Amino acid sequence: MSFIEELLKTKSILTLLNQKIQEGAPDVDIMDYAIATKMLENKLAILSALNISVEGDGDDKVSFNMFGSNKSIVIDKAKMREAITIQDTPVQERQAQPEENKQDLTNIDTTDLDEEGFLKAAVEAIGTVTKTPQKTLDKDTFIRVFKYTGDFAKFKNAALKKVAQEKRCEHFGGDAQAYLASLKANIQEEEKAYESSSRQVFDALNITQECFEKTQ
Repeated sequence: MSFIEELLKTKSILTLLNQKIQEGAPDVDIMDYAIATKMLENKLAILSALNISVEGDGDDKVSFNMFGSNKSIVIDKAKMREAITIQDTPVQERQAQPEENKQDLTNIDTTDLDEEGFLKAAVEAIGTVTKTPQKTLDKDTFIRVFKYTGDFAKFKNAALKKVAQEKRCEHFGGDAQAYLASLKANIQEEEKAYESSSRQVFDALNITQECFEKTQ
């Protein structure tokens, strides 16, 4: 998925959530709203960084900082030009069809399942883990891991979300500062819980957090 597609997808999530709020829908999840907003902020930060020039760059190199770290990357333009070949003949292109990339990602039936049972079902649904020559997850494997890791986190942390919402509601319509503080604390707790759930799935599949993040 390209950067602009990621940006549009995040915007569509926010648009849908905003529509639910305007309609007074009962199934609005404030955590989904907050996380989607944070995703959009990160993507916009990357887009803004593309407009920044670096002193010392020229015809031979281009440099940029790595977002969220104290590292930077330098690209040798001469080597990059050597890697690109302009051909005299066109290549055959065709529009990709949605059905070609569609996977059968069925939802797990949670009836009578505890945490261990759901984790086992998630691993079975993910199936064989396939990697690329670069030791990252291949596209189909990544999509399955992404979906069922998220499903497991939601299943495992359902009680946490319920308690968090009850805490927020204690301040709703009253102390705005207390409500905001509770919301921020809830976001941090849910992020930690999601990371913990992810590690459980990764350990069960025998893959590392680094492998998953590198694939992203």
